[in-house]
Amino acid sequence: MNNKQYLVALFLIAFFILVLPYFFRLSNGNNIFIGPEAHYHARLASEIAKNGFIEQDPLSNEKYHLNVYHLFLAALSFVFPLELVSIVFPVLLGLLSLIFLHLSFSDIKFKYLRSLFILFVFVLSPIFISTFALSGPRALALFLFALSFFLFQKEKKIFFVLSLPVLALLSFLGISHSVFILIILLAYCLYKKKIGCRFYIILALILFIIVAFHLPYYLAHDFSNQSSDGFISDLGSIYGFSIVSLLLSVTGLFFIWRYKKKLYKIYLLMLVLLLFSFANKSLFIYSNIIVSILAGSAYYVLYVKKWSLKKLRNFVLLILFCCFLFSALSHAIVLSELPPNNDLVECLEWSRENTPKSSRFFAHKGDGFFIEFWAERSVLLNDFFETDKNRHEYNILWNSFDLRETQLLLEKNRIDYILIHGDLFQGQIWNKKYQGLHFLLNNAETFKRRYHNNYCEIWEYTDSGNLNG
Repeated sequence: MNNKQYLVALFLIAFFILVLPYFFRLSNGNNIFIGPEAHYHARLASEIAKNGFIEQDPLSNEKYHLNVYHLFLAALSFVFPLELVSIVFPVLLGLLSLIFLHLSFSDIKFKYLRSLFILFVFVLSPIFISTFALSGPRALALFLFALSFFLFQKEKKIFFVLSLPVLALLSFLGISHSVFILIILLAYCLYKKKIGCRFYIILALILFIIVAFHLPYYLAHDFSNQSSDGFISDLGSIYGFSIVSLLLSVTGLFFIWRYKKKLYKIYLLMLVLLLFSFANKSLFIYSNIIVSILAGSAYYVLYVKKWSLKKLRNFVLLILFCCFLFSALSHAIVLSELPPNNDLVECLEWSRENTPKSSRFFAHKGDGFFIEFWAERSVLLNDFFETDKNRHEYNILWNSFDLRETQLLLEKNRIDYILIHGDLFQGQIWNKKYQGLHFLLNNAETFKRRYHNNYCEIWEYTDSGNLNG
């Protein structure tokens, strides 16, 4: 095989890996697009497609902060069904990102084979799969990052001019994305030993967007609630690194350490970026590129290095290949099993048709976005919006055996319906049935079961439980 054939094979592998979660999902009879976050973005894109620009989320009543990703989804939803767009659009962004990363590596003068090894590690990384198999702004951010970096490298002014709107779009996705791309561009300028006026123009543009667009919103809101998701995919993290890539990246760092005197400023900036990403895990999508460069370089060195025992060399390379492949396949299976399932969607579609539009649901916070999208009803809590106060009341409602206390909290939070499903008894809330709120649902004067299937139930909270008695 020649170089072009290897590159084509790599892109085919990338496409196969990104559609694999849906292949596994469909083979299990589940045809619903994956993940709660994808449903959140799809719902807001739908609102924009119906009503134009919105100032407030009509369900959560939170002030809406414009997200560029929603605009892309909304525009595409005029041509294709939104559910299909939520599946196909991220995959397309992933393949395009791969193209521009390959072109960028060529401009940096990476050897062709080294570039292929890096991209191979990148494509089989769990973060790559999650980023482009699940619908969300991360997919657009990484694509814009790859495209803007490719354009910034070019000498011709036209490419620099084209990079400005791309960088602006990336900056609109968040302050952390803005800071990250600035550090990457600064590292590239240091590598080229030239910090010219182009960098300062970009710095001014991005700082203007941060000050004018992001700061007023972020200063008015509390974003202290960070995801508890870890950083190792093998331990259950959706956006985490595989153990093999981390270990191999340490080996790669050892191989390039001899250039420390020449590139110490770049090494320092890369360390800052890695530490920054651990403080904001949405930035793992960029750190994954750094880890892939180090791990892929190590893989490349092991491949080209002369070994005294050729069979040992082949065995080591094969083991590494199998580790990367197994990590990718196992992660694809994990993604394919994420909610929602058909039974849950059927339950929520019944709710949309059979409950008042003003109804409010109490459910596990991980189900909040599903209720908002499929049932089109508001919820007490979801994965994005919660305070210490409603989080405390949320925990009491699930675990209290005191009927009066539960009634008072349901009245206070204007709860009309409660969603119960099988996963709640598998450790999400309880470890067995008839605990806390599930026990209280047996009070026929206070709660009425309105719908059920093999997976979930909808219970209505009524006013006939003699609250004031």
